[in-house]
Parts: sequence; C-alpha cells; structure tokens
Amino acid sequence: MRAQYNIRGGCCTDCLTHFFCENCGLTQQYRELKHRGFDMSLGWTGNAEKQNQGGVAMVVPTIMT
Repeated sequence: MRAQYNIRGGCCTDCLTHFFCENCGLTQQYRELKHRGFDMSLGWTGNAEKQNQGGVAMVVPTIMT
C-alpha cells in the first residue's frame, strides 16, 4: 500500500507491526483505504469497478498459486 499510494514509512516497521499486532496493521490499512474513499462493503471487485467508472485505473494484483 505504501508504494501504491506513495505513503512514507518503512518496510521494517510495517513487518514488525503485522508480526506483533496483526490487528493494528490491518486496522491502519482499513482506515487508510476508507479515508481514500473505498467502501469495504463492496469488496475488492466492487471498489475496482467504482474506481474504474471514475476514470481512475486501479491496479488489481495477480494471485500467485
């Protein structure tokens, strides 16, 4: 998320936050996405469609199996 939205911070602190307090890390990500206008009730696909309708291309990551 930091790279996608050009948010300052470090990989090490992010890793430590998610390792020691996963709920804290997920809450931070949730609040950041909500602040940027994402509607969590729509899910990933719904938000991608919403962003694409506004003329903004949303990068959808490829799932590796």
